[in-house]
Amino acid sequence: MAVILDVKFDEFAKEYAERDRGYSYRSVLEDMAHVARDFAWAGFGMVNDGTGEPLEDWTDGWYYNCVCRENRIRVNAEATRAAFGSAGVDTFEWRGWIVWDASNPAGHAIAESVGRTLGDYPILDDERLSELEWDNACAMIDDLYTLPEGVEASDVIQKMPEVPHCSNCSSCDVEDAIAELEYSQCMDCATWIKTGEYRSERVCYDCADCEREGDCECIPNYVDGLRRMSLYPTASDLREIQRGCETCYPVRWPHGRAKLGV
Repeated sequence: MAVILDVKFDEFAKEYAERDRGYSYRSVLEDMAHVARDFAWAGFGMVNDGTGEPLEDWTDGWYYNCVCRENRIRVNAEATRAAFGSAGVDTFEWRGWIVWDASNPAGHAIAESVGRTLGDYPILDDERLSELEWDNACAMIDDLYTLPEGVEASDVIQKMPEVPHCSNCSSCDVEDAIAELEYSQCMDCATWIKTGEYRSERVCYDCADCEREGDCECIPNYVDGLRRMSLYPTASDLREIQRGCETCYPVRWPHGRAKLGV
């Protein structure tokens, strides 16, 4: 273990310092030693992310990646920091990476275990990843869509073939999922209405009432009847009601009777 300015380094930190980036090996170690002193540590260690690169840290408020990659960074960072913390090893963020006090003997086994585990499989905690994906999916749906009253984002996700955890990388067929819940949008105002299996051309009660002509009761009476059965009219239904109404027909289709010779 190299010692510079009374600071001990783990093997991965030394390996990283040896890489040719236009700086000498010693100058990189001296920079790390300076950082360790700032943390009041007697050692400086880095964690292999399984690919030979330093393990990225995650801090709430940082966002430089698509959600799916950000979730992986967060899960691995949380699990790694928790492992060090449970062993009483101090960690800190440096240049976006997790670094640790390599003067603490317990930290070496943890760093090696994390690197070895990530080399075999890229996620340290699948359960935590699934939790984040679910939460992100709910937030994405709430942010991008207005859902029917009483329907939660979780209800919609349960009708999807997979959790749409990232808007950049996942399809998000919210409309199809809501249709599975037997909702459709009003043709006129796009309000969600519970139409059951009957979804073609349906309009909400308010939009149907707007079709009323003057004081004529044909549309209100028809809509009230459907309302009692929890059904919704179609646009063609409303047209047919008014075509058969002596009051509405000449107003809506003023040339209709003339064409029929009435």
